[in-house]
Amino acid sequence: MTNAMQWIAEGHAHYEAQRWNEACIAFERGLALDPRQANAWYRLGNAREEQGQNDLAVVTCFEKAVALEPSHAQAWNNLGNVQQRLGRAEQAMASYRNALQAEPGLAQACLNLGRLAQARGDHPLALECFRAGLKHHPRDPTFEHLVAAAAGLTPDRAPASYITNLYDGLAQQFENHLVQDLKYGVPEVLANMVRPELETARNPAAAARVIDLGCGTGLVGVALAATGAQIVGVDLSPRMLEIAARRGAYAGLERGEMVEVLARTAAGSVQAVVAADVFIYIGDLAPVFAAVTRVLAPRGLFALSVEGMDEGTYRLQANGRYTHAPAYLRALAAQCGLEERRLERATIRREGRGTAEGWLALFARPGTGAAATAA
Repeated sequence: MTNAMQWIAEGHAHYEAQRWNEACIAFERGLALDPRQANAWYRLGNAREEQGQNDLAVVTCFEKAVALEPSHAQAWNNLGNVQQRLGRAEQAMASYRNALQAEPGLAQACLNLGRLAQARGDHPLALECFRAGLKHHPRDPTFEHLVAAAAGLTPDRAPASYITNLYDGLAQQFENHLVQDLKYGVPEVLANMVRPELETARNPAAAARVIDLGCGTGLVGVALAATGAQIVGVDLSPRMLEIAARRGAYAGLERGEMVEVLARTAAGSVQAVVAADVFIYIGDLAPVFAAVTRVLAPRGLFALSVEGMDEGTYRLQANGRYTHAPAYLRALAAQCGLEERRLERATIRREGRGTAEGWLALFARPGTGAAATAA
């Protein structure tokens, strides 16, 4: 093929079929012949991002797209995303504003500008953005949740669709950003809490069973793979589960709300349940503790992390995430008859110029034989 539009048409076909490598090749060849195609630059940027290419290679595509078509709202929004990852906050703010000027109801730009404003401490602007999003998208659960958070309200939990949409959008860049940039090591720490029990209980005839709640891309599964346990991952995000499946560490993966999945699990059949950084989207943990307790076998372990507050029960923060108090975790464990093995302060990850602080906990069904201790 020597015709630019033929190459670009082929690129669009590959793009629609999510054949990212082929799409990139076709778009690059077409744009080399005719670089004036704004939407081809936009889609090339998206395809490069799906490939995990360098952010500078991605940002160039979106810059070319908006230079050719200043009213391309999606390209402005995606340019802001990459600029934000590169640490160019002021440029990202401007790009999101340009996106909203071109398309005032663009949901993702409302979200992105609001979240960035929030991260920079501009809570009035964040609330303004979320309210604008809700105005254009009435009854949208994501905007309802974020407006409630920014307004200081505390519902019992975040809507499932909010979590799904958030992590489907973050999936491709999630792990690199979380582990490399934010120094997130909670999955390995929680895995270390339950690993000795799993290895002690190893039975050649029947592998230990583990449920990984909010498994994401599979960091807990990788950390526990060497134990030989049969690990089932549970998550709401299809794109996260796709990445987890490629790791090969899970015996099964289930998409669904965690309490509903636990309700389908046989009572007393699980040696460990791990919940790494998933309760930031659930305030009322009583149903989860009850469901986990039902599926745990004698000596079974429940390892979890939460973002922390010192007193009270739980609170929804302005950023849309929940914090929990240690006394609340202890009370729930006592109500369910679980023994406390560990409860300690921990740095969960970096956040902005500081850190997100929280609690790591390990509870057990009776019969573990160890006295409850608290650090």
